[in-house]
Amino acid sequence: MHVNIGELRHRITVLRSRDAPDAAGNLVEQSRDAYCTCWAKILPFAAKISDGYAEQVKEVEYRVVMRYREDIRDTDFIQWSGKMLQIKAPPYGMDGRKRWLVIECREMVEDEP
Repeated sequence: MHVNIGELRHRITVLRSRDAPDAAGNLVEQSRDAYCTCWAKILPFAAKISDGYAEQVKEVEYRVVMRYREDIRDTDFIQWSGKMLQIKAPPYGMDGRKRWLVIECREMVEDEP
């Protein structure tokens, strides 16, 4: 995959969970705060529908490419164009260099009434 700076046309916001302990001492997500906003290239690369025993699950997978940074975690979320993308694997540098960061995400698609 080849990326140049002119292809970063999608504005994304990286959201980080803010956790706090509940009454039992367990960490519970309180909110998702905006961590950073940057330009990225979004590539949808897979869609699947799983028809399980109890429910049908629809999801679309994306590859997000942005300029390299080391502070993105696999527990973060990406908000893009009204969609919430969940990071499904640790981010990695493209071609083993520290120029581009590749993040593989999934969007859970809600059933329409």
